[in-house]
Amino acid sequence: MISIVYCTMEHNQKHIDHLKKMAGNPNVEIIEYINKGEGLTKFYQKGLEESKYDVVVFCHDDVLIETKNFANKIAKLFEKNKEYGILGVAGTKFMHESGTWWKDRKKMYGKVKHTHQGKTWLSSYSSDLGNNLEEVVVVDGVFFSVHKNRLQEGFDLENKGFHFYEIDFCFRNHLKGVKLGVHTNVRINHMSIGMTNEEWETNRKLFSEKYKDNLPVKIDRKFTGKERFNVLLCSTKIKDILQVARQLKGKKYTVSVCSEPNTNGLKVLERMGIKFCHLGQPPGYKMGDGKWMLKTPNGDVVSEPNKLYRIHEVNFDLVHVKNDNTLFEHISRFYPELPIIKHNMSTESMDNIITEYQKALA
Repeated sequence: MISIVYCTMEHNQKHIDHLKKMAGNPNVEIIEYINKGEGLTKFYQKGLEESKYDVVVFCHDDVLIETKNFANKIAKLFEKNKEYGILGVAGTKFMHESGTWWKDRKKMYGKVKHTHQGKTWLSSYSSDLGNNLEEVVVVDGVFFSVHKNRLQEGFDLENKGFHFYEIDFCFRNHLKGVKLGVHTNVRINHMSIGMTNEEWETNRKLFSEKYKDNLPVKIDRKFTGKERFNVLLCSTKIKDILQVARQLKGKKYTVSVCSEPNTNGLKVLERMGIKFCHLGQPPGYKMGDGKWMLKTPNGDVVSEPNKLYRIHEVNFDLVHVKNDNTLFEHISRFYPELPIIKHNMSTESMDNIITEYQKALA
């Protein structure tokens, strides 16, 4: 079974009960440390040493678990993937020399829900991984787990405060050959938003200086050929997309189309079960009309007519644009965080197209 470690400023029986309930196993061990602002590394290192099980989960005290029986799921991940020593719900394949681990959002993986000031949203850094792992360099500290027997390094007690403790811990283990992975089969809701502050900036600079000879680091994605990507196809004419869309659907890819509407083309897409969006209002965006209300941290605001708003995140792995520079620039403005490839859809073989997808996602 597993142990769960967290810090709190005062005893929190409600959080203990929640963790036990969602863990789904009566043998789970909960270790609560009362922390009056002493930082996290001291207590997390104690958790490594005092926990009775080999698998230890570290989480914040403002995290709600949304996945039932999560303890068994995490234990099975370590059992199935014996080369991995650290797992998290969010992480990255690329560590920039600045120490900012979200520098390249295209290299991030995982899914984390946030709730703040009554608003809830999902930060979806990648598609769903099912019961699989994606290898990364570091994982975020909001919720992560370790297998003690597979670690090469503990927490650095020189790291002060509440920032970069997990990044330093992960990166030192990565340098010693410990594999780290992200999973999406355990979902959490972080009841706050991550904020940088002066302490974060100080620790970032210390981290960057400490590992300047080892940064930057990137892990290339390895493909098995079994991946099924979520692709957005873009062209000014639906007919230019249909052949590629049909072939991708035949290979069980998730396909959406963004184009100018055409009656016959829309009927074909409908028969194939492919979602369509207008180029002027691409997925994740909505045109204001002076009537519908936009939710903001400061309350509801009336949308402005003819103004395009980004209303939600999209979960595409990549965007495939027909070989058109104007269209490419247009789409790039909407999805700067996504890989976008451009070439002639009608003349490329499907094998070449999939190879291009893999290169873009590596």
